[in-house]
Amino acid sequence: MTQPVYCAIGDIHGELDRLKELHDMVRFHAEVELGGAEVTLVHLGDLIDRGQDSCGVVDYLMDMEVRRGPACVNIRGNHEQLMIESVRMEDQASRRSWLEWGGEETMDSYRRRGLDGPPDHHLDWLLGLPTMFRDEARGLVFVHGGVDPDTFPACGERVQMWTRRKEFFDTRCWTAPDLIGQTVVHGHSPTQDSLPDMAADGRRINLDTGAVFGGRLTAAILAPGATPHFLHS
Repeated sequence: MTQPVYCAIGDIHGELDRLKELHDMVRFHAEVELGGAEVTLVHLGDLIDRGQDSCGVVDYLMDMEVRRGPACVNIRGNHEQLMIESVRMEDQASRRSWLEWGGEETMDSYRRRGLDGPPDHHLDWLLGLPTMFRDEARGLVFVHGGVDPDTFPACGERVQMWTRRKEFFDTRCWTAPDLIGQTVVHGHSPTQDSLPDMAADGRRINLDTGAVFGGRLTAAILAPGATPHFLHS
């Protein structure tokens, strides 16, 4: 059985036009460099907030998930979680943080479509997204924030969405037996140079290259037996 080719994409933050451009680049790369291989897209969370069209991003990825089925994986990040807690659960502390961290721009994107806020079908979809996706045969772990290097995989959704624990960033500190032979692909922590950050041993790849902060939106093509190939929009 042929092993899948994955394309992981870092924090989108409402940048719909750049996401579409990056998807076009991925399709071209797959056709020209990978012999037309089917690529499984993995969007690493923080789909919304700060950018101009969070509503459009959610609509676009919901439709893509229907069309592509298992070949489109979307992960829930901390910004999606904050919106769910703010709107669905009416948690006031979460709402204050959400609006301060980009929720106002998200609300504007819904108002431009004549809506008072995110509709139930958007919230239902976001709430149903996984916080981690694994391909154990390939040794790949996809997550928004990261994992607990001591307790993986039993580290819980909140860690997977929020962690910036320093031991996670240093793969020499990873002690969990289940992390042996695994590569963790994540976002959440913007890199300082708008370039992806890959650990020296290749076991951790950070794809949050600060698209909404003047950086780039980054994809990593992860083909079997090949080093990661990065694309940017």
